[in-house]
Parts: sequence; C-alpha cells; structure tokens
Amino acid sequence: APADQLAPLVGSFVNESALDFPRLCASACTKHAKSKGRALDVGCAVGRHTFELARDFDEVLGFDYSKAFIDAANKLKSLDKLQYECTVESKIKDTRTASVPAGIDKRRCTFVWGDACNMKGLGDIGEFDAVLAANLLCRLPDPHKFLKDIARYVKPGGVFVLVSPYSWLEEYTKLASWVGGYCDGAGRAVMTAERVKTLLGAEFEVEGDSNMPFLIREHQRKYQLG
Repeated sequence: APADQLAPLVGSFVNESALDFPRLCASACTKHAKSKGRALDVGCAVGRHTFELARDFDEVLGFDYSKAFIDAANKLKSLDKLQYECTVESKIKDTRTASVPAGIDKRRCTFVWGDACNMKGLGDIGEFDAVLAANLLCRLPDPHKFLKDIARYVKPGGVFVLVSPYSWLEEYTKLASWVGGYCDGAGRAVMTAERVKTLLGAEFEVEGDSNMPFLIREHQRKYQLG
C-alpha cells in the first residue's frame, strides 16, 4: 500500500523511512553478508522481509509460527496481490490490497510453518549466509533457546541480523525467561541489548549496532513508532 494509505500522518510527524522497515532489515543482511547464496527469515509473518531478501539472495526461506501468515505469504507468492482489512476507526474497516514489490523474483522464496524455539522441527534446512530475525525476540516463549540455537544455522563467515524493540510482555514470555528489561537481585538494570551480546559472544562477533525505525499501524490515527 502507498504511504498515504499506510500512514496519513507521514510527513511532518513521522519519518517516511519508518515505512520501509522490511527493506531496511533486508539491506542490513545484504550489507554484512559476504556471500549472497541463501538467507533465512525467522518469523517471516506474511513475507515482506523474505521478498525483500530475494532482491539480493539466490534462495530465501521464510518460516513463521502462524499458519495463517504462511498461507497469506504463499498466496502473495502465487498471486502477487492479496486483499486485507484494516481498521479505520473502531468498528469501521477498509479493504486494502497488499502487493509484492516490483523487481522481485518470487521463485527464490519458500514459505513454511515453523517454530523459532524448536527449529529442529524444520528438518535439515542447512546453513545460511544471512539469518534475519526482525520483531521476533521479545515475542518468543523461550528467547534464550532461540539465541542458543541460532548459530548452527549461520554459515562460517555468515551474518545474523537481530532487530527488536525489546518490548517484553508476560503475555508472550514468562518473566523468568526475559533476556532483559528487568532489575536483578541487586537492583541493577539488565538491558536486553547488552545481554544479547553476552549470550551470542561465544559464536558471533558484533559487526554493527544501530537503531532502525519502524511504524505499526493500529488504526487511522494511532501508530506504534519505534
């Protein structure tokens, strides 16, 4: 959908780059990956990040825990377009059309159901030149397991791009499993970004650390901006 439909307040209120979040994430993978063979999109939702990765990678696998999301992604792959409903105000809805961006070879994309906390269930999917996990970590029931397991899916010299607002909520993750966002027994703040670096330190080297804008629409006059 065009910017004026996604966010009528774009302009003086919101940086329009926030609407390009999937492309920004894919570009980070492209920038840091030494090879552009295979990419993995963990928690792919309806596939926008996966499609964007296919601009530069020869083969992209996207998986998500939501079967409805995977069905939608596969419909977009086969039909190019898919209608959806968005909220205008309370019970007032509008029908919009999502489209796969031009210039993308959809044949490079595969969408399957999978669990980020049990990636062995995907079978032998091999290793990847780039692995992307965007807006995923703080919605997992066992984020520590995910962070522990992810290295086995990244090729030697490959890149793991983790993008998250670190919005921990007990409705998704029990407090005992939070990676950060709490105070320890001594009253010290445990910040997620630093904890992630520690947990991944044995397998990865940090190549970059930056903020990435994103916008999530709730209705016509309310958005989440990160």
